[in-house]
Amino acid sequence: MAKFMSSHTMPPGALKREQVDQLAAAAQNDPVVKPYRSFLNLAQGKVFCVMEAPNADALAAWFTKMKMPCDSIAPVELEGERGVVKNA
Repeated sequence: MAKFMSSHTMPPGALKREQVDQLAAAAQNDPVVKPYRSFLNLAQGKVFCVMEAPNADALAAWFTKMKMPCDSIAPVELEGERGVVKNA
């Protein structure tokens, strides 16, 4: 499956840790999308996710089902970690 990165913005403090844990569990058990990595700042209402999905539409549908606002979804072309960049 392809990797996609998504960005999400909500009012500061609107998303709680318990909701994050519920979203993570739902993604771990979903037959279509698979979680890969997330970065969150709940106090500022910012979330960035990297997830695997068959396509961007499937991932968008999952976020809609989870009632998670989504600003953008883009395919991952390159992946870097600690200064080393490789093809995704």
